[in-house]
Amino acid sequence: MESVKITGLIAAPFTPFDDKGEVDHSLFKKYADFLADTHFEYVFVNGTLAEGMSLTVAERKATAKAWVNCGKERLKVIVHVGTNCLKDSQELAKHAEEIGAFAIAALTPSYHKPENEDCLVEYMAQLAAVAPNTPFYYYDINFATGVYINCSKFLKLAKERIPTLCGLKHSSREMPSAHGCTLVEEGKYQVLFGTDVQYLSCLVLGMSEVVAAPVLGNLFHNIKKAFDNGDLETARSLQCKAQRLNEIKEKHGGGINIAKSMFTILSGLEMGSVRLPLRGLTPDEKKRLETDLETAGFLDLAKPK
Repeated sequence: MESVKITGLIAAPFTPFDDKGEVDHSLFKKYADFLADTHFEYVFVNGTLAEGMSLTVAERKATAKAWVNCGKERLKVIVHVGTNCLKDSQELAKHAEEIGAFAIAALTPSYHKPENEDCLVEYMAQLAAVAPNTPFYYYDINFATGVYINCSKFLKLAKERIPTLCGLKHSSREMPSAHGCTLVEEGKYQVLFGTDVQYLSCLVLGMSEVVAAPVLGNLFHNIKKAFDNGDLETARSLQCKAQRLNEIKEKHGGGINIAKSMFTILSGLEMGSVRLPLRGLTPDEKKRLETDLETAGFLDLAKPK
């Protein structure tokens, strides 16, 4: 298939849970509108921030369908289909194509790990083959999976094996690795950078598409606008604001539980808690987090302008 190029901000949304820990489907339409109103054009669903690996296959299908239905013309949906079971991933990939997802992406298995790039290519080739009309992205986040591969080598080996391969989501923090991937086959494969605190550095190296936490739409829109206008001083100042926001998150523990509570506070959309084995925040912890965000002047950061 002809290679697809994503252009625009990509949100990595959290999965909203109700008080019983079930997926809260009543929130998706309002959630999708919020993201579109804060400059996001794509959503990368059922990934890391979404606790996708803590959802059942049935829940992941229902969530993917909800995003496709609620996003309509405002958001293009990239569905993460990675699991520790190839057949489950194939089932999710088939479903994503059936519901009209824009693209699919997959993490490597992380319990029984591929021993090298060749094994990983074979696995991803069998996965992507069941959705032959849908663009495919490999999702690399080595510090979470424990699988450390050479992403550039993966792309080179996959060239003839995965005809739907359009690039990768690179969330593994090593900037030289991400940049190297942009040079494979003279830039054939797109790198969707997943370490949002390094966004401005990505722009300088030609990686303009980032998968960002959903609180960052307004801020990253303005960073990109300043960068495109040659106003590096403003772009750096805005990137520093993103760094300060990240420092608040790290101060309170830095995990998905903190990031999810931050989004609830800054967006006004109740995301609920996280699923075990992640730990939900206590009311006192949430209050201290909100106080720090207010003191830093961030309470209006994420809301539609």
